[in-house]
Amino acid sequence: MHKLKKTQPTIAIYVDLSKAYDTISHSKLLNKLEREFNFTTDTVEFFRTYFSNRIQSTHTQQAQSTTQTITHGIPQGSTLSTTFFLLYINDIIHTVPKSKVYTYADDTTVIITAANIPDLERLAQSELTNLIGYFHTNNLVPNPTKTNYTIFGPPQEQKIQLKIQDNTLKQKQKAKLLGIIIQDNLKHNQTIINIIKKLQPTIHSFRYANKLLSTKTMVQLYYSLIYPHLIGGITIWGTDKHKTYIQPLIRVHKKIIRLIKNLPPRTHTKPLMVQLRILNIINIYILRVCVEMHPFIHPRTQINRPEHNHTYIWTSQIHHYNTRQSTSRHQYIPNTNKYSKTKKPVHTMDHLTKAYSKIWNTLPLEVRDISSLPNFKKHLKLYLLEKQTREYLHEKYSRNT
Repeated sequence: MHKLKKTQPTIAIYVDLSKAYDTISHSKLLNKLEREFNFTTDTVEFFRTYFSNRIQSTHTQQAQSTTQTITHGIPQGSTLSTTFFLLYINDIIHTVPKSKVYTYADDTTVIITAANIPDLERLAQSELTNLIGYFHTNNLVPNPTKTNYTIFGPPQEQKIQLKIQDNTLKQKQKAKLLGIIIQDNLKHNQTIINIIKKLQPTIHSFRYANKLLSTKTMVQLYYSLIYPHLIGGITIWGTDKHKTYIQPLIRVHKKIIRLIKNLPPRTHTKPLMVQLRILNIINIYILRVCVEMHPFIHPRTQINRPEHNHTYIWTSQIHHYNTRQSTSRHQYIPNTNKYSKTKKPVHTMDHLTKAYSKIWNTLPLEVRDISSLPNFKKHLKLYLLEKQTREYLHEKYSRNT
């Protein structure tokens, strides 16, 4: 996302389909399963019976509606609900060929890039019109009052106006997307604030639980209730300890560590983390980045891995002679000070790929060479815990001398 700030203006349109599960046509879904996904006749018939003869009525305190047969909508609460919905809109990418579409459950985000603001407005309105047409064709009704967009790029004086029929969409400086707050300035301050806000109820509970529960149980609660919030999207919003915006979360994390041990507010947390074997925020970031990179550094056939828009290059692929970096099997990081005759950098790399490669290169060679992902994750965590211990002992020794 940092790359967008220095390139062409880009727009992200967040389409709200909050009622989509209730409007899916059973007949269209079954037809897609058979014709587009080649489900066998017996399988299609099985799902046809799954949808058939479902009836529903509405009750109030004083009245009850007549019973009606349900012909649209996916039964809620089933593990099949999200799968059916994704199969139903699987061909959405053909509707907007000039855009990048991301779908997760009923959240649909369209990313569009153009050379300038006027071109971006024309292209975005055209793609949005096609997308809305696709939704209506498939009995999906987007909510125009909750659909909005964000523009990324250099500061723009011109405003873009997008419409769904007669409804003008709102342009927002920030929008929530899968737990991350996307800001038009590509900063992560709001994401950190949002994470801290989510942690507050658990922190409040820890103030009372630590007086009744053992430390072991408190650590288990930490990994159940706190840790998932810390690792969600951390490879995007995470950074090193020198960045100002990460400091509030680091302070909150230290507060949680003190609550686990039921210690006073100003207690030093480094020895506590060593004792509890809990990683600090920066090392959690390093762990998650390297675990995400591992399947691409050590690729295996028939592996189910998520989409990853970063291309990693070995230093040995750049230089045709031995260097210290290539001998150490480091990932290549371009030198931005080197320019070609056209005054362009010899090699370019987007921000996140460069940041990830730098982190990977800091790991010991014996850890980086582990090809098994479970073993890699285990040894990496041990290495980071040992690193925290060394840092604490070094700090303790420095104070004593």
